[in-house]
Amino acid sequence: MPDDPGEPSTRTSESSSPFHEQRVLVLHNVDFPDNSDEVLGQESRTEVVSQAHDVSRALVTHDHFVDVMGIDREDLADLLGRLREDPPDLVFNLVESLSQLGQHEKVVPSLLELFDVPFTGSGAMTIALCGNKQRAKQILKAEGLLTPRWAVLDGLARSRVSDVAAVAAVGYPAIVKLLAEDGSLGLTFNSVVFDDDGLRRQLKVMREQFPGRKLLVEQYIDGRELHISLLGDRLLPITELDMSGLPPELPRIVTYNSKWEKDSLDYQRISSVMVAVGLSPSVTERILSAARHCFTTLGVTDYGRIDLRLAKDGTPYVLEVNPNCDLSDGAGLSRAARAAGIAYDQLITTIAASAKERFAGEPLARIPRKQSLRSVI
Repeated sequence: MPDDPGEPSTRTSESSSPFHEQRVLVLHNVDFPDNSDEVLGQESRTEVVSQAHDVSRALVTHDHFVDVMGIDREDLADLLGRLREDPPDLVFNLVESLSQLGQHEKVVPSLLELFDVPFTGSGAMTIALCGNKQRAKQILKAEGLLTPRWAVLDGLARSRVSDVAAVAAVGYPAIVKLLAEDGSLGLTFNSVVFDDDGLRRQLKVMREQFPGRKLLVEQYIDGRELHISLLGDRLLPITELDMSGLPPELPRIVTYNSKWEKDSLDYQRISSVMVAVGLSPSVTERILSAARHCFTTLGVTDYGRIDLRLAKDGTPYVLEVNPNCDLSDGAGLSRAARAAGIAYDQLITTIAASAKERFAGEPLARIPRKQSLRSVI
């Protein structure tokens, strides 16, 4: 009996799944204590365990032999031994941090590259570049892509004159973020500042909450928040976070609470990711062109997501490029895939197949090559 045309197909053809019965190691981080409310970003870090379960289930459904391993810095020796003695056919890499620091996300892909073990997602260089918002923005700007103006400030307290002078070229309104973190860690509605006094207050809060961590002060673009996701060599339909439920006096941003704290008012005010509507053909093509350029320039492979702000005049500004975005069933990328008629299990096996194809052949063939990205919109 044919599949319901209103639902994504759950069948996977030979062409969409070119490998069978692989030994897959699903790797994720466990750099968080159990049931602790004292660790900043605890909710976002523990979510990776659910993500690993979803990915494992999808792979098992398609007859792969799956093992799941959670690691932190102290477990790297065990991982190295495993890679030497009994390497899997493929590592499904979900490691987002080590020692509770996102800047260590690049460690695991570095080790996998060193031991010639095929793995999903982007390589160490891409992970490192995208993880440092300043470096990524510098590259994008050099490539002619629009990104909000920015300045980087030290995590240690400085004089008011120094702070204000450092962000003079950014202008107001501006948003204060951590330089090398994702998951909206540290973001509240107070993160958007409108004058020197507001800037100083928020810098003080961030420096006390995240001592020694560098901060990014970025031009705040008021507009629609759009996401463009990559799957293999395809761009999935443009999706949007509906923030119409926010009171008019609040800035249109995704705070940490609105992303992770399900019992919070912030979470309830922001609707789920949905397919973006009302975009003109010219604006749509401008967005997709920017996305293709971003993914190719930064070497994102297999999957990824771009967060973009569409200003009220129709100008798209690239906020971030996320090469290791959430792959949970029901998260943003899976919703974009579903809009393209791709069921969750098929999404995961497509990512795995893309990785295996990249690593096939000689080692030099594994260097990400510029490719033509097509759209499934």
